[in-house]
Amino acid sequence: MENIFEMGCLIQLSSSAWGARRKIKTEQITNMAGANDWLSTHKKLIDPKALKPICKTVNAARGYLSGVSLPFPINGMLFVPKEMISRVDEELNKFKSDFDSKIEDFVSRYDELREVAVVYLGDLFNETDYPVDIRSKFSFAWRFIVLDVPNGNSGVLSPEVYEREKTKFVQTMEEARELAIVSLREEFSGMIKRITERFTNGNGAKSKVFKNGTINNFYEFFETFRERNIFRDSELAELVDQAEAILGGKTAEAIRSNDQLKDHIRGGMAEVEKSMKDILSRPRRRIVME
Repeated sequence: MENIFEMGCLIQLSSSAWGARRKIKTEQITNMAGANDWLSTHKKLIDPKALKPICKTVNAARGYLSGVSLPFPINGMLFVPKEMISRVDEELNKFKSDFDSKIEDFVSRYDELREVAVVYLGDLFNETDYPVDIRSKFSFAWRFIVLDVPNGNSGVLSPEVYEREKTKFVQTMEEARELAIVSLREEFSGMIKRITERFTNGNGAKSKVFKNGTINNFYEFFETFRERNIFRDSELAELVDQAEAILGGKTAEAIRSNDQLKDHIRGGMAEVEKSMKDILSRPRRRIVME
């Protein structure tokens, strides 16, 4: 059995935010036709736009974490290779700082937002719906976790329970291995598909515009791939190296303005896409996540 916790650890990112909604009865809004934007089966306690910057930071943090980690067969957990742990911790601290800053902005506007709510909610406004300590309704935190085979010599577990938990641990390691390999393959395959679609829409029509994000996503993937490829998927590594050589560090702007370069990338990526389809078409064990 390959113990992946010799190669990294789990991370769990948790966040919470004030919901700013209360459920109401349908009859309560019968005479409130002018406030439809604020009322449905729930009443909005403040303008929802006020919370969007906070949610945006949380979503950005989760997106970043997803892009530098690997899936793990325990709900809410991701696996971070050991070479990236310090970097991930540093980046999450930046997101936390941004999150805290936006919370302070929201808190400074809290009284004003309640005054606006009085106008829109009318008789449905209830002062008790609004927390006195609104800051405490928001949180952003993460923790690193390492799992291990249960200690059979501790005297806590019976031999039967120990053997059962040991078997579960071995199964979890195998599921984690397969998830990691498949995840990287599918992520790379999706990127290859998107860039080849830039050349044609499938009907022989004019190629789509190369966006900066399409190319930058590749370079971000190249930057972390070798650290994330903890199970040494040599087939995928070869195709990633091939794609990196094809792009050659060129920007989206350079590709857009050079037809010869477009032809080079078109042909090269088409070959990579064909190889990825062959790899992904092979039968594999169905992964069941609990």
